[in-house]
Amino acid sequence: MTPSYIDQVVNFDDHPAPLGAFVTPPDRLLKGDPKQGIVNYVEELDGKFIAGLWESEPGKWKAVPGRREFCYIISGDVIISDAKGGQKRYKAGDSFMLPYGFDGYWEVLETCQKYYVILQD
Repeated sequence: MTPSYIDQVVNFDDHPAPLGAFVTPPDRLLKGDPKQGIVNYVEELDGKFIAGLWESEPGKWKAVPGRREFCYIISGDVIISDAKGGQKRYKAGDSFMLPYGFDGYWEVLETCQKYYVILQD
C-alpha cells in the first residue's frame, strides 16, 4: 500500500467544478425530461469507484442495479421506491445507501442536489 497524505484528501466543498451534462438513457426514463448535471471529484479503479456531485430537475427513472450507491441529499426532495411498491422520501440533510441489485426507481419531486459515492460493475 502506498501511503496517502492530507493533500490527497478530497473535500467536496473545496471543489466547485462546473457540472457536465448527464442524460438518463431513454429506456430508463419514466416521467419528465429532467435537465441533469454531474461532476466526479474522485474516479478510481478504472471508473468502478466514483464520488462527486449530481443534480437533477424533477422526473422519474429506473435505478441502475449494478452498483452500490451512498447518497447525501444537499437540497431538494426525492422518493426512492422499489419494484414491490415500497418507498422512502428523502430531503436535504438525509443520507442513505442503495444496495447492489436495487430494483427500483428515483423520483425527483423538487430539483435535487446530492453527493454520491458509487462502487459499480
